[in-house]
Amino acid sequence: MVKIPTIIIGLMVIVVLVTIVVKFTDLGSSSMVEPKSSNPDAVIPPVETGQDKKTDNYLKQASYSNAINLEKAFLNWQDMFDIFAYNLNDSIFATSDSVQRYENLVKIIRNPNRNFSKGGSDKILEEYGDIILDECKYYKIDWRLVLAMIKQESAFTSDAVSHAGAYGFMQIMPRTGSMLEQTLNLEDHRSPENNLKAGIYYYAMLVGRYDGAGDTNKYKFALASYNAGSGHIEDAMSMAYYFNEDYKDWDVVKEYMKLLAPGNDSLHQLVWGARPPHGVFANWKEPYNYVDNIFWYWTQFRKSYPLPEDSGRTEKKKKKNK
Repeated sequence: MVKIPTIIIGLMVIVVLVTIVVKFTDLGSSSMVEPKSSNPDAVIPPVETGQDKKTDNYLKQASYSNAINLEKAFLNWQDMFDIFAYNLNDSIFATSDSVQRYENLVKIIRNPNRNFSKGGSDKILEEYGDIILDECKYYKIDWRLVLAMIKQESAFTSDAVSHAGAYGFMQIMPRTGSMLEQTLNLEDHRSPENNLKAGIYYYAMLVGRYDGAGDTNKYKFALASYNAGSGHIEDAMSMAYYFNEDYKDWDVVKEYMKLLAPGNDSLHQLVWGARPPHGVFANWKEPYNYVDNIFWYWTQFRKSYPLPEDSGRTEKKKKKNK
């Protein structure tokens, strides 16, 4: 009698066990098996006839099932994370429910009913109101918008210094301050009066730069440029233009700001054939939120310091609505 080596017996047992497992696995999960193609060589995909259309085909299910399951598993965690991290700009939606949930979450986070404090606005108007009003009148800018900028930039602190070295009410960077001193023939840009003059002039110059964008958008583009530099803003505008979007609409362009961040090399190569002209921009969220914050402050200051012309604008809006 021929003895079969033990190792061969072991291999035979393994093959039998694997065959049994595969067979029962196929029976238990037949709904996930890709339908057999009428094209046995699988060289050309079967033609879609439209007779057996399903909501989710196999490929879509295979691609997105894990992502959807993860989203459902961590749904509450994402809510809490978004609220505490103010994560408004990075969400990716897999379902229509996600979009609605996100929109509701944005309302909660931004909280339009939040309390507003004027801070030191009364005091700064008492001490430097003449300078602010005169400069804004000369450059045809609403002085309450500048008031909102000062609140955002320095919280009405005349000697505020940022970690980057920006100084004063208007948080002017040293290099920009030196340029403004020469342009405006100022002895310095660090005294409260000169800081206001230099900052208001610089913002007005930026407003003029984007005048073609229209009344509201020119102020938004100028604010973003005041915060981040016009180079990055115009790179985002160029990208919007490349994709046939309205590059003069801030609400459109601000969504392209995030695409200037590192990690989008292939996109940058497509648009410019190289890196963005003014470099990648990792800190795109700052101007993105900066503009929204100042416009919100501006709205509140217009309520706190109403002007006669404000009521006239309100009447015109009412007539248009009729």
